[in-house]
Amino acid sequence: MHESFGPGREPGPLGSEAHARALDALLGATRAIVLRAVALRPGSTTGEISRAARVAPATASHHTSVLRQAGLITTQRTGGSVHHRLAPLGESLLGRIQDS
Repeated sequence: MHESFGPGREPGPLGSEAHARALDALLGATRAIVLRAVALRPGSTTGEISRAARVAPATASHHTSVLRQAGLITTQRTGGSVHHRLAPLGESLLGRIQDS
C-alpha cells in the first residue's frame, strides 16, 4: 500500500496544517507534497513519489527537477532508478517551517 503525502495527511511534525500551508504558499501545493514525500521517505524513487503525490510520473519528475535545481533535494541514478533525498537546504527549510 502506498501512502499519500498531501497536506495534513502525513504522520509526524510535517503533517500540521500550518506547516502544509506555509510550504504550499512558498513552493506550490504539488511541489510541497513532493518535498514532504522525499523528506518522509529518503531515497524514494520518482515512481514512489509519483504514487505518494498522486501525480503522473512525468509530473513528479518535473517537480523533482525543479526542487533539485533549487538545491532542496539531491538525486542519484542507480541503474534504471532515480532516488531522491533532501539536501541540506531542504532540511533547513523544513526545519525552519516546523520551528515557526
